[in-house]
Amino acid sequence: MSNKTFFKKILYFLGIEDEMPQEEEKGNFEPYIARPEPKPMGRVINIHQTNKNKVVIFKPGSFEDVREITNEVKNRRAVIVNLERLDKDNAKRVLDFMAGSIFALDGTVKKIGPGIFLFAPDNVDVAGLETEEENQDNSSLHAKIRG
Repeated sequence: MSNKTFFKKILYFLGIEDEMPQEEEKGNFEPYIARPEPKPMGRVINIHQTNKNKVVIFKPGSFEDVREITNEVKNRRAVIVNLERLDKDNAKRVLDFMAGSIFALDGTVKKIGPGIFLFAPDNVDVAGLETEEENQDNSSLHAKIRG
């Protein structure tokens, strides 16, 4: 700002000058654009992300292996247990213990085959498995319908 315009502004302020001096427009005028303040970003979640669920297979040799099987279900992994190597009493003990654990964890138990069971926690949906009992019921039902 030149001294001349500054002096005229003082005279206008004191009431001596009648008009407010006009400032010259600058050749490189850049308009002020109000931009909104950036909002703090929250947690970004990928909606296309899929969790890989593991299925663990066990073939216990004794009842002491049941703790490891239960820990896998507690860690929200599905477990397939093959009880064919165990004698009948130990297999029943393992099955009873696992059934109680699954009940406490709100999971599901499915019999896959003779001596083979699937223990799934509540985050795993089990669909499409037919148990032996269902197969036998269906075959006897088919026999009744045909005969």
